[in-house]
Amino acid sequence: MEQLTDELNEVKDDFEEYVNAKIDLAKLHAAENLSRFFSGMLLKMGLFYLFFFVLLFTSLAIAYWLNQYFDGNGTGFIIVAGFYLLVSVVFFLLRKTLIQRPIIQSFIQLFFPNFNKYDEPK
Repeated sequence: MEQLTDELNEVKDDFEEYVNAKIDLAKLHAAENLSRFFSGMLLKMGLFYLFFFVLLFTSLAIAYWLNQYFDGNGTGFIIVAGFYLLVSVVFFLLRKTLIQRPIIQSFIQLFFPNFNKYDEPK
């Protein structure tokens, strides 16, 4: 009877070790995924910030150039603004395809790397 009690205690200790190891593994996976997410987000924000200024100064240069081409009455700025309005409307109409699905897919790929069949027709 004493031997059975010792074996049960040993099994209990092994099970506790196993559960603690699984918890530690889950914590490590969560830390890895969160660090990938935040580092990727930080990188994208930095690139977006730099791209914004490139786009801003390029737009101003094109607007000034078009203004000179159309004899300086502000037409260049109106053309550039109209272009951005058109791009905004197209972007809004295609937001699910261009923004929502890729973001959902990247989250699924980040947290469930073995699951890659999201949004496929069944």
